[in-house]
Amino acid sequence: MKSLCADCGRVFSLYDQHKGDLGLSQLLDVFIADGLPRAKIEAALASDLDGVGALQDRITADMANSLLEAMGLQRRHTPADVKRLRETGGSGASTSRPSNDAAPPRGPR
Repeated sequence: MKSLCADCGRVFSLYDQHKGDLGLSQLLDVFIADGLPRAKIEAALASDLDGVGALQDRITADMANSLLEAMGLQRRHTPADVKRLRETGGSGASTSRPSNDAAPPRGPR
């Protein structure tokens, strides 16, 4: 595990205190209210201390799992899953039609 400066350690500590209770924007508010410099917050969010996923990946996995749980589905996203999607670009929604997909006929319905 990599070492942390005091400010980054504080970001991780605050995350651990509020894990599962707050979304990303609320966590950012907590970090800022604690007086942490923006550059340190950004550095901590990008930190991947154990190779499993950056803090931002952990937060994203927590939020996805909370949403799945609220919908009655099994929690299944790990920080490593989020990291892999972030690094590969995933196969998210597209706003363009695939070339082999025919458009629906135009006209009144």
